[in-house]
Amino acid sequence: MPPLQVKGCPENVYERLRTLAKNNNWSISNQVLTILEGFLDAYDNGMLEAAKVPGGKRIIVYNRDGDPAIRERRRKLFARIESRKPIPITETAPRANVILAQIREEKMK
Repeated sequence: MPPLQVKGCPENVYERLRTLAKNNNWSISNQVLTILEGFLDAYDNGMLEAAKVPGGKRIIVYNRDGDPAIRERRRKLFARIESRKPIPITETAPRANVILAQIREEKMK
């Protein structure tokens, strides 16, 4: 197995890894390999993707559209929402904050 060395690991990241490894009864090396394998599997399956944020910094984001099950659930949910009749709102209808205040008052009684 080829060696892997990480230089310049921030102290807080190392401490989090150490704590996680201790909780799992693993060495830090085994914990890092497990995390990397899980990350690479998710990336290969399209669940993660690279992105750039302002300033040119590169980050990895969770791609919800990469998971077919999530995509199908979302499609069904939006279909259900679109099939419902809109709720008519009049000028005299109470605002959401008034309704929430009434619900809170009732719960306090």
